[in-house]
Amino acid sequence: MEQLRALQRKNAVLIALQSSWDADHLAPAVEEQTLLVETLQALAEKFGSTMPERVALLCRSAALLEDASLMAILAAADSCRVADPRPNPVAEIVPSLTPCCVTIEGVDLAQSALEDFVCSYFMFHGLSESSPRDIFKHLPFLGFMEGHLYGLDQVNEDNLLPAMVGELWHREPPLREDPFGPLRQVLAERRWLTPRLELELKGGSRFWLLERKLCAALADPESEPAPLIDRGDVEAALRLKSFDYRAMNLLLYAMRGEEHNEEHMEFLATSEVLVELGDDLTDYAEDAEKNSFNVYRCFLAIYGPDEGPLELSRYIQALESKYAAALKRLEPSLAERWLQRGEASLRHGAGSERGAGGGSWEIPSPIDERALRRERTAER
Repeated sequence: MEQLRALQRKNAVLIALQSSWDADHLAPAVEEQTLLVETLQALAEKFGSTMPERVALLCRSAALLEDASLMAILAAADSCRVADPRPNPVAEIVPSLTPCCVTIEGVDLAQSALEDFVCSYFMFHGLSESSPRDIFKHLPFLGFMEGHLYGLDQVNEDNLLPAMVGELWHREPPLREDPFGPLRQVLAERRWLTPRLELELKGGSRFWLLERKLCAALADPESEPAPLIDRGDVEAALRLKSFDYRAMNLLLYAMRGEEHNEEHMEFLATSEVLVELGDDLTDYAEDAEKNSFNVYRCFLAIYGPDEGPLELSRYIQALESKYAAALKRLEPSLAERWLQRGEASLRHGAGSERGAGGGSWEIPSPIDERALRRERTAER
């Protein structure tokens, strides 16, 4: 009953707002309408009858509330939090406006990535993967972000297969062009949103956009996908796919109060593409079934079943050369630890430190995806 009353109050505020929107005051987007309603409700509940004069004061002070000034004001207020025990109404209101959700499915999907990140990336921060203190100090926040990103990724993947008539399972709405607003707010509140991390989040948005574009070209069994797939898009999507690892790495730098090491980031990027390629070869059949992004699928669509595997082998060897060259630039002690980790975990790309052709890669036989799609369509 209380939930119903809360919904009625929210709807009443929305109706009052909508009556004020006309040709001179265009209605904002739906997400912004909801945010505005929640903000006004929070202000009314906090300040009661004095709310109108406080809102009027904010309007008169609009010039002071530009993004840069507002962040400085909030930072100044936050710096006094320990010395001033009085509650901060801004801190009470703002966090409730844009919740950053983490689903149990996202947490479950993130587990293996988190384990790999701790074992493979902690060494670049002087942290130990076997130290409970190092793990429990940083893993909760890393896990929160990775679980959130996996939840978004799952929504994107669920929308890659074309909807079928009579479909019984429910799909979440497709991702917005920029789905990272809530996460940005959480990171900004803790002063962890660095320009470099912002760049990786933009890369994540671009990856999902490219994934939808490429998989749409692959999903139609009657189309000729080769002309619709650009190899540049495929290679860009492969590089961007590991944006979650880079985001976690940059978050770890921010939590530790250190500038990121660009040389280390560049080396890890050469490893990440090899790991992603190995995963794509292992998951090829499953990705074809689910219409997920897969580099091997794209190469087969571009070059055909005969030339596709050969062209992919040449591409892998070129990436191995870059990886081996970057490894030589690492500090010797760090490079040794990295190689020991690769041998112990059997990460994809193990052996690639020897250069082109050094790794062991099993390229599966091509699947006739047109026949597979027609079969699945007939079954439905």
